Amino acid sequence: MLKKLIYIAPISLILLQGCSALIDGHTVSVDSYAAKPVVAGTYYLSTKSTNVDLNIEKQIFENSIQDMLTSKGYNRTFVVDNADYNIIYDYKVSGPFTTEEDFPAPVNEWWGTENPYGGVYNGLYDANWYGDNIQYVNYFVKELSLTAYSNENPVWQVKGHTQSQTSNLNEDYQYLVSGIANYIDVSSGKVIYVNVVKNSKTGEYRATKL
Repeated sequence: MLKKLIYIAPISLILLQGCSALIDGHTVSVDSYAAKPVVAGTYYLSTKSTNVDLNIEKQIFENSIQDMLTSKGYNRTFVVDNADYNIIYDYKVSGPFTTEEDFPAPVNEWWGTENPYGGVYNGLYDANWYGDNIQYVNYFVKELSLTAYSNENPVWQVKGHTQSQTSNLNEDYQYLVSGIANYIDVSSGKVIYVNVVKNSKTGEYRATKL
């Protein structure tokens, strides 16, 4: 599959833009920045995204973010004046985009399961039996960002992107949450690729740096 690479660069102190090369729907590209060493504390969670309100069960989505931040030592408060940080999240989708995929297709008239050759020549697949066909594939890119503020000053930000076959925001967000978890309040220094796998039996997500 043709891979797309879009450079992620800061536009202010820590605000990041764009997405990067994506391998599949379970691979998350991550970019993060922290202005200085950060001590975890209490936080108030909010969003400016109307997409979340319209297309996803907001409480379930926020609970997944809360569980992830709790694992990093952050404790949620529902009183903004009691919070050390105001963490604003944004979750959105862009696309569709189109890419090309090459696949081999038979061009020899003797090709077929009923033919004794079966596409095999002297025990090997002969290149002369193949032709390259091209199909066009549509995909979407989903982005999750968390930005932490202290006294209205940005402290850290993390962004994750993943490729998806659907624009449905109810799907894939847990892969994004799991993918960015290890990059909360730290600077990645570059785009990091994380493979996130869901255990079909336990429902747990496991993230591994590629």
